[in-house]
Amino acid sequence: MFSFSKRIIAVGLLLILILVVTFWVGRAHDIDKATVQAQGQVTQLNNYIDTELVRFSAIPQLLTYNLLMIDFVSGEHQHYNAINNYLADIQQASGSSDIFVLNTQGEVTASSNWQVDNTFLGSNFAFRPYFKRAFAGEKVAYFALGMRSKERGIYFSQAIYHEKKAVGVVVLKVNVSKFENDRELLNTSMASHFYLQLADDVIAMSDVQAWRLNSFRKFDITQRRNIKLRRAYLDHQPTYIEQFQYTSEGVMHYKIDNKLYVSAAKPLRYFSANMYVLVDVTSVNPAQLPRLFWASIIYGLVTIIGYSLLARFAGYKKLLYSRHSLEAKVIERTQELEKAQVALVQSAKLATIGQLSAGINHEINQPLSAINTYLASAKRLLAKGNTSALGESLVVIEGLVNRVHQIVGQLKHFSKPSKMQLRPYPLAGLVNNALMISSAQLKQDNVQVEPPQFDETVVVWVDSLKFEQVLVNLITNASQAMNGAIIRNLSFQLECFEERVKLSILDTGSGIEQHAFGNLFEPFYSTKSSKGLGLGLSISKQIIDSFNGCLSAHNRVEGGAEFIISLSNRQENKDD
Repeated sequence: MFSFSKRIIAVGLLLILILVVTFWVGRAHDIDKATVQAQGQVTQLNNYIDTELVRFSAIPQLLTYNLLMIDFVSGEHQHYNAINNYLADIQQASGSSDIFVLNTQGEVTASSNWQVDNTFLGSNFAFRPYFKRAFAGEKVAYFALGMRSKERGIYFSQAIYHEKKAVGVVVLKVNVSKFENDRELLNTSMASHFYLQLADDVIAMSDVQAWRLNSFRKFDITQRRNIKLRRAYLDHQPTYIEQFQYTSEGVMHYKIDNKLYVSAAKPLRYFSANMYVLVDVTSVNPAQLPRLFWASIIYGLVTIIGYSLLARFAGYKKLLYSRHSLEAKVIERTQELEKAQVALVQSAKLATIGQLSAGINHEINQPLSAINTYLASAKRLLAKGNTSALGESLVVIEGLVNRVHQIVGQLKHFSKPSKMQLRPYPLAGLVNNALMISSAQLKQDNVQVEPPQFDETVVVWVDSLKFEQVLVNLITNASQAMNGAIIRNLSFQLECFEERVKLSILDTGSGIEQHAFGNLFEPFYSTKSSKGLGLGLSISKQIIDSFNGCLSAHNRVEGGAEFIISLSNRQENKDD
């Protein structure tokens, strides 16, 4: 009974946890969706208003280049009616509110509304910043209330020049109500609001009438005095709109008039103001109720089905345990068989070595070719009576014969590694000896060798004879790989590190086929059409490994293969 009660409590607690997680995940999803909506709307708003502002700001600039306008402002008032009619036409075509011209004293001398009772003609706007700044050479976009209409507008102004001297200012006004009324182009919804906030934090434009010319910020006495002195809003003083801000799920929330919003903001590019969009998220919490309902239903169904399945399969625990035990034994036996198979394969390979003595010429062909070359040279030296050079050639031949004996004995590396006699040797001498042994093969294959220019101080810890055997094998392999190539160059690269030396042997052949990389250093694997033994690279890798080094290969980007030998340049202490 007690155990059953514990299960009920556990199921109930898990349900509560799932409902809490569902609520917060669903709420976060809806908040993120509202934030993305706000960001999308504020981007569209900005693009629309920026496009309109650019269009309107271009009109005063075009008017300043009008010759009739320049003549009129310069004092030729016989164009008075033509200028007024021209400004009226421009105002109608552009959709602006008013266009007027100021002289150097700030008096309106021409206006698009010259025919109406409240015309601007004769008014003086010298106190307006858009006049002062434009007369000083700026292109101005300025927000203010109209003195007569009391309507909010953005004023674009630019000076008119005659003989490089400012003689007047042309001004274009756009009522911001034009943007507020164009709700379809603004792409806003009833669940969102927007407002344009000026640099002084006063709201210039909004779809909420109560927010217009007011602020979400409290102004102190100094700030209110500055606003009054500027007279941008005439005698109006912005009032504070109360709001409460807090952060939830990493998103800033705004509470205004008992409604909750998330916001997105973006500055206008062509006007000093920021556009804000507020998306209503007041109903986000109640919107989670359907999710909680369906989460409860699904949890109940999963609980019932899960309990039924557990009860049904409870009798198979012993069978499953036996099965796992049997699988473990099978895996153990399989591993033992795999080890035995590997041992048998290795034994078979070692047994095969006794049958490969006829093919050992793969390993000793290069020294024998070098011996033939030096014997031919010795005959010519003997005929010439050059006994000194003849003696040197015989010494080299003797060394090569000894090397052949040593190479034949290297076949044991494949079955049982011998004890290495590692000593420091100059790398340049070892490479030069290997090139000398391989010279016959290189000459036969018409290979151009770029002699290595290695510093004599660079040493490697190796068994010299075995290391030269590796170099000879890699050089002759590279030479044979360039058969059929148009360019046959063999080169060496050396990189020295703190404790390692990296020697690269590069050829310009056809490179290594991709399928061969996995077996390249495997015994008895050969890519040569001559059916070589396939022991050269395998034994070479064993030798380099015995030096505590590394032998690897890859294809070059420019074509050909690169074999890399990494060795130590100092003695390494290792436990036997």
